[in-house]
Amino acid sequence: MNSSVKLAFITSIKKNSQTGGANAVNYHIYRQLQKHFECTYFQINPPEVAFSKYISKLRRKILHVPGEFSFFSENRLNKIKVLIEAIHDNYDLLFFRGFTPWINTHPSVPYFAYNDGNFQTFFENTFNYRNFKSSHIQKIFKKEADWLSNAAAVFYESTWGKQKSMDQYGLSGHKQYRIGCGGHIELPKRDDYSGSFNLLMIANNFYQKGGDLVYETFKKLKPKYPNLCFHIIGGNPGDNVLNTERVIYHGFLRKENKTDLDKLISLLSNAFLLMHPTREDMNPLVITEAGYFGCPSISVNHFAIPELVKHKETGILLPYNHSTDTIAEVIESLIQDKVRYKQMRKTTWEFNHSQFSWDMIGQKMYDHIKKSF
Repeated sequence: MNSSVKLAFITSIKKNSQTGGANAVNYHIYRQLQKHFECTYFQINPPEVAFSKYISKLRRKILHVPGEFSFFSENRLNKIKVLIEAIHDNYDLLFFRGFTPWINTHPSVPYFAYNDGNFQTFFENTFNYRNFKSSHIQKIFKKEADWLSNAAAVFYESTWGKQKSMDQYGLSGHKQYRIGCGGHIELPKRDDYSGSFNLLMIANNFYQKGGDLVYETFKKLKPKYPNLCFHIIGGNPGDNVLNTERVIYHGFLRKENKTDLDKLISLLSNAFLLMHPTREDMNPLVITEAGYFGCPSISVNHFAIPELVKHKETGILLPYNHSTDTIAEVIESLIQDKVRYKQMRKTTWEFNHSQFSWDMIGQKMYDHIKKSF
């Protein structure tokens, strides 16, 4: 540990929060940095200005004219800037979790950042340009590009996220690094899968992650495979789904709560397939966490997912615009071919245990940071 090097870890996330992909990643990144530096944790997350949020929503939803992206308004970004200016001179290095909240800051010491991707990628995945003022959105893009250019190093969860950021913002590659991302669950010592046909979905937003497609596929297959079950963790999928026989809804499971964590481990251990035919994503942590237990995933050949799923080896990658018939064919083929499925579980286990270790990621990160002192 470089105890003489003082590092400020700056994030919008509450310390020790571990539920959800972003929170879990935040938790582990800070723990890895603590191995090497004298770290101080700062949660900086001033509230969005209520009036600005209301006006933007009014323009977009009621008047149907472009609004501003109020969460990154100049007012809020400048509040963040003031809070960071009050601390940065007291530290040798700054480490930012995420990019966009910090783009109005100009630290006087070397700074680093880690994220799944840039704001333009997130925006284009989630929103429509016509709903926002072009001048405001382009201003955020430009500021973020400049801020990333001035960083001592920028770390990404995936090669896909890194390349999107470089292409969209014209960033030089010599300070942009893909270091990966690990899961947030203790690595199991063995595969305890007992042969169930449990389809598992973990998603805050059921529709966004393709839950409706999984549900329709499940209904098609259920008459032929009466042991098939559909387990759902996360956001409420709606009464039509909940009232269907052999659909089991577990709500949100918080890893900080031992009972919830034990239930999550049991569900992952006994899952036949993780279903993640997502419509909007970047680098989904649920695929890695399921993979730790040997559970293959069905997902899409898009976003950073091909880095997480080896097609036909640790799961199946579907075309982005796929049909429920395609999903059904894949599930049925794995139900019927037990030898193939058993090999897929073995490969999934080995791949995820070997490639997504936080200790390995932390060491990569430290090796790049230490060049600055």
